[in-house]
Amino acid sequence: MSGSVRFVHAADLHLDAPFKGVDAEDPRVRAALIAATVGALDTLVEVCIERRADFLVLAGDVYNSMDAPLRTEFAFRDACARLDAAGIRVFVARGNHDPASSRSAGLALPANVHVFSADEVERVVYEREGRPICALYGRSFRTAAETANFAAGYARDPGDELAIGVLHTNVGDRPGHGPYAPCSIGDLRAAHMDYWALGHIHKPEVLSQDPPIVYSGCTQGLHPGETGDRGCTVVTLDRHGATLERVSTARVVWAAATVSAVGLDDIDAVRGALLAEVDRVVRDTGTAPGTPAVLRIDLTGRSGAHAALARPKALDDLLADIRGAGLSRDPWVWVDRVRDRTMPAIDLDLVRSGSDFAADLVSLADSLLADSDALGAYVGALAQPILGTLDSKDLFEPDARDIIERARDLALDRLMAEERR
Repeated sequence: MSGSVRFVHAADLHLDAPFKGVDAEDPRVRAALIAATVGALDTLVEVCIERRADFLVLAGDVYNSMDAPLRTEFAFRDACARLDAAGIRVFVARGNHDPASSRSAGLALPANVHVFSADEVERVVYEREGRPICALYGRSFRTAAETANFAAGYARDPGDELAIGVLHTNVGDRPGHGPYAPCSIGDLRAAHMDYWALGHIHKPEVLSQDPPIVYSGCTQGLHPGETGDRGCTVVTLDRHGATLERVSTARVVWAAATVSAVGLDDIDAVRGALLAEVDRVVRDTGTAPGTPAVLRIDLTGRSGAHAALARPKALDDLLADIRGAGLSRDPWVWVDRVRDRTMPAIDLDLVRSGSDFAADLVSLADSLLADSDALGAYVGALAQPILGTLDSKDLFEPDARDIIERARDLALDRLMAEERR
């Protein structure tokens, strides 16, 4: 084997994944979200063709479910056929969402596609004009919950000039992610690959430079928590090392922002600050200029506008106005949520120095906030009647400190409003 290869590393396409928890009442936004994952696949194909890649590596979770709709399976097959027409191979390692036991495993794919075995680590030699260039090693998931250390079965053949490992895995047993095919960076290095193409973690990350051990991240963010640009990694690999290029494929970018309301005395001033944040997102959507965004905003700080924001329907009306403005931008920005986390413009130290009921109220709150055990017990007792009605306690985890601080400020705000009358 000799020479160099250029390939595209992608993972976690999650084709046809639903976008839950988003208030996409506007038809344009709803249509964009529905089409986003398959649209990201189309962009991925374009990247492979434009970069003249030798092959595409998909490190798991092409589909979002084991019984993906046929239209989604056909969309993937059509994408592979486009790559076949361009002379580009596709190497697939199945993950926990699309294991070999899923229905999609029976779909006939074009001849350029190779799906790695689910029985053992499989070595496949990539050739160019009949000459071996590199070897790819991969193993697919057979079931949706593979908990064995697959990485332990990878070992480079001594005759490989270039070797690439492909695996869907949770490296380092990261919390918040399924413990599938768990391994360590040491396990991966022990296989002596020149590049590791990983999947499962949706945030792009380079775990090691020597050798490159890379999570390419998902091609399209799937929920408001997956903020920032998403895409693929274009890799040029030879015996001297690898160069990596991040390329965006997302059709919609999720964004989150905190806007300070300090110094803002009325709703109009708050509106101006929110519009300025919308315009900032239009100018800067990560590495995906021109990509529409879904934005969530938290308003924070002590503000003279707090009382106005707390009026019934005030925040709803403000949100509707900001949404309309965001949709008029190019690219559009859909403001999914504006959350009021402001507090009254109250000098707590001044209140504490008094001798009235307001001072007693602040003192009581201070004592609770200073004792985490007492704080948790107090709020837990208050929240228990509500939590007791929920089927799952995981749906709501009360933030005791935030609850007490907001209750204190709301009470003070009302007390001072009474005094001003």
